[in-house]
Amino acid sequence: MSMNVVVSCGLKRVKLVKVEKKGLLFLSYGSPSSKEDLVPYMTSIRHGRVPTEGGEIANLTRRYDVIDQWSNLELQKMAENQYKTLMTLLPTMPSAIGYLHMKPSIAEAVDSLVHQGGVEHIIAIVTAPFFTSLGTGAYEKQVQAAIGKHGAVTFDFIRSWWDQPAFTEYWKKAVADCVNATKDIFVIFSAHSIPLIDNHGGDSYAFALHESAKEIAEHCKLSKRTVAWQSAAPHGQWLGPTVEEAIDQALHTGATHIAFVPFGFVSNHVEVLYDNDVECKELVENGGRNVFAGTDAEL
Repeated sequence: MSMNVVVSCGLKRVKLVKVEKKGLLFLSYGSPSSKEDLVPYMTSIRHGRVPTEGGEIANLTRRYDVIDQWSNLELQKMAENQYKTLMTLLPTMPSAIGYLHMKPSIAEAVDSLVHQGGVEHIIAIVTAPFFTSLGTGAYEKQVQAAIGKHGAVTFDFIRSWWDQPAFTEYWKKAVADCVNATKDIFVIFSAHSIPLIDNHGGDSYAFALHESAKEIAEHCKLSKRTVAWQSAAPHGQWLGPTVEEAIDQALHTGATHIAFVPFGFVSNHVEVLYDNDVECKELVENGGRNVFAGTDAEL
């Protein structure tokens, strides 16, 4: 049976078209599964700039060693498992998974949907709840380029889903379980920072994160909390305050416990398991406080 849908081509909504068959494109960042994957993985992230054989690769390898990346299949296959879980809800819909920085690529996933699945309209969703033009937008551009090679194939792109009740309810429970019966706790909600050059939609990104944090905090009756940003590059101007600055703020309030809530992420990976659970924990403990890093991003 055909149906009418509103098609999203790039950044614009256009005319109604008839669609015979729809397919789901599940998009994720990708994660290295072996040390051999690390250099091409980081080279892709850095737009072709190969990390140096000395300090950069050694530092990256050490971080992944600490979180047990090379032997932990759960970490290696987290996006794949999320994809499989989603497909239990849509068992009859043709689907494919594509990665921004690993194989199968987004273009390969689109080709699979069109050639093997026979789809004429693709619905794409990214494992990133909050929209940024540099982050989510990178996926959208690749989807648009890949679909453009297939003539009449159309697509819709789900840009954000942070305001979906299931997302908020997950974090309400996770935070409540973490802070339950703990007095004098300071909660740091964190997400990936973005560069401030030309703003890149930073205002709407920050607004969405603050709104989401506010709803979670009010439900959990948090009296001390803030939103902070992590994973900024060492050069240029980036959205702040940083997580490190938020830790200083928490220490100055005299809070005896600090909880990290990396709600900008939906997978456990090096930015959560190392940056939060190792580096931030050390900063807090050096300040003579206790840290809760148990509210990991694992939807």
